[in-house]
Amino acid sequence: MSARPKFQSDPADLPVLPRAGDMVQRRYRIGAELGRGGMGVVLEAHDVRLDRDVALKIVLPQMRSSREVVERFSNEARSLAKLDSQHVVKVLDFGSISSPPASVGLPFMALELLRGEDLFSLVTRRGPLSPSEVARYALQACAGLAAAHAHGIIHRDLKPENLFIATQPDGSQCLKVLDFGIARSQSRRALTHANTGIGSPGYMSPEQVEGRALLDARCDIWGLGVVMYELLAHRAAFVAETPQGLCLQILTSPVRPLAEFRSDVPPALVDIVDRCLQKAPDARFQNVAELAEALAPLDEEVPESDAARIRRRLDASDRLLVPAAPRRSPPSPMREPPPPRAPQVEPPPVVVPRRRRRVLSALLFVMILGPTLALLPRVVRAPELKPARDWSERALQSTSDVWQKTRARAHELWMKEPGGERGSQTDERSSAP
Repeated sequence: MSARPKFQSDPADLPVLPRAGDMVQRRYRIGAELGRGGMGVVLEAHDVRLDRDVALKIVLPQMRSSREVVERFSNEARSLAKLDSQHVVKVLDFGSISSPPASVGLPFMALELLRGEDLFSLVTRRGPLSPSEVARYALQACAGLAAAHAHGIIHRDLKPENLFIATQPDGSQCLKVLDFGIARSQSRRALTHANTGIGSPGYMSPEQVEGRALLDARCDIWGLGVVMYELLAHRAAFVAETPQGLCLQILTSPVRPLAEFRSDVPPALVDIVDRCLQKAPDARFQNVAELAEALAPLDEEVPESDAARIRRRLDASDRLLVPAAPRRSPPSPMREPPPPRAPQVEPPPVVVPRRRRRVLSALLFVMILGPTLALLPRVVRAPELKPARDWSERALQSTSDVWQKTRARAHELWMKEPGGERGSQTDERSSAP
């Protein structure tokens, strides 16, 4: 790519998004576009540093100058970083683009890459969902919202597009709550002023429409009720030609009964949806735990054991380190016992004959002692040992002299004893031939 001129008026200097093949932060290689909204775009990318695929969410260039948009984007990253739940999309990185070819200064965040579809696409493709499916997805959404509410974070924009059915590596499905862009933390100041509604018009709670400054978790319970209504009836809970008419319906009109569109919805689920959609917050479920307890008996899916999930994950993998072992069928009770095996006779130990051992011992003795005896004369005649040999000869001669003198003295003393001479003659006669 050719170098860009340094003129602000040049069209090439206008804000641009990274394109397929571009590198962001010298780490993320951009792939295809996954989605686009009013505030940002989501691109598939590959993290070359950690060798994994991620979703890169980037603020649109034309929204970079909006302080409120940038602050909401940062608010979403901070909110997601606090939440540790498998039902909330995970944030992996956050920053701003610092090098071309994309516009410098665009905020971005790296999120876990999800495979699957959101509930809006699922209902559009399949039509209304079964009551058991709706209860199961609502339960998982409650789990994700519980993690947010425990940190004082209110989503405020629940809708089918923000509830994603992700396919896990083991083939199971897991609902994840997305888009905390307008989430509000009770520990931080609001991004909007009072009397200003914010959210998706068809899913806003009455207190959001009124623009109340103090919102709590019950507005998310309303939003989840609207989502369940839409999944079951395959139509929006509130329909109007203008946003003003839509807001008026939310404030004043009740929703049409589900029985007008579905006759197979259990009365317990109808009551749950109706309670979520009460205009007064005090008349709804007061927290997601109460809602989850009411939904749990309606989920007909039997929880899967850990062993079954492990088996399914390995069966779905094409990168096993060892080949999968065939599953063994249980033995039949009528099967005949196997014939007894013939006893195995161990071969006797190999014994080396005694004569051969003697020959080997003699051979080893000769191999070790022979070179030693051959070298002994050379060692004795070595010039370095001459002083030692001279000393030995002198010591031997001196010892011999002392012995002769001692022997002569002892003989002299013995001859002086009585009978010594006679004994001496007897010794001499006995020693004569």
